[in-house]
Amino acid sequence: MPIDKYSVLHVKITDGEYIKYREIIYETTGIELKENKHNLIESRLMKRLRYYNMSSYSEYYQLVLKDRTELQLMINQVTTNETSFFRENKHFDYLVRRILPEVNEQLRIWSAASSIGVEAYTIAMVVDEVLSIRHLPFEILASDINIDVLSQAKQAVYDIKFSKNIPDNYLRQYCLKGVGDMQNKFAIKDYLKNKLSFAQINLTKPISPNVGKFDIIFLRNVLIYFDIQTKQNVVKHVLQHLKPNGYFFIGHSESLFNISDEVVQVMPTVYQKVVL
Repeated sequence: MPIDKYSVLHVKITDGEYIKYREIIYETTGIELKENKHNLIESRLMKRLRYYNMSSYSEYYQLVLKDRTELQLMINQVTTNETSFFRENKHFDYLVRRILPEVNEQLRIWSAASSIGVEAYTIAMVVDEVLSIRHLPFEILASDINIDVLSQAKQAVYDIKFSKNIPDNYLRQYCLKGVGDMQNKFAIKDYLKNKLSFAQINLTKPISPNVGKFDIIFLRNVLIYFDIQTKQNVVKHVLQHLKPNGYFFIGHSESLFNISDEVVQVMPTVYQKVVL
């Protein structure tokens, strides 16, 4: 008997089902969902139940267990988070005032949890404005576990609402306002897009040495989703790719207390790698 799609809209996740999703999400991404996030899982996975015309979250869970592609699609749904250009702007002020004036060669930067790319493009705007005057090259790697947000980052086209935090001079220099069917959107100019490369990276797993070493790494607003052991593992994996004396940025609501002794704090939420 076919399932009524209207009834699928009202499927509720049980406590037992929620526990199973918490476990597989933790095992796959290291993200520790709290006990009260039933509604988040319901709302974000409902479209997958509707797509397959399934009547329960258990049925979808069984599919995720045996289909790696569907597992990735599930991860994409539950790891999308809100972000904005020039978020936590004090970090970019520090970059301009204290770090970039000392640069005298090519700079490599990693936005390690880049989501839809707004952090990486913010970094690119700030760095290009300073280093282009001295004709110094730079490159930025933007990575995420979620391939959907990486795809959007590569396209570099955003709803116009995202432009509100971008200073006017940066909008004029690095962005193009959409017209016609794109009138409610804007795009990052190719000049800046070409400074970026993209990669899917699971930070909870050992990271390929092919990623290389970086002068600056941004790992902001992602540690808050992990338990203490996962935080230690993630930071250890990431810091293996930070050059000696390189700078490490975390989110303003995060701390490295009891997480790592490889870096020392130079200002709140900004660290520098210790040279032994």
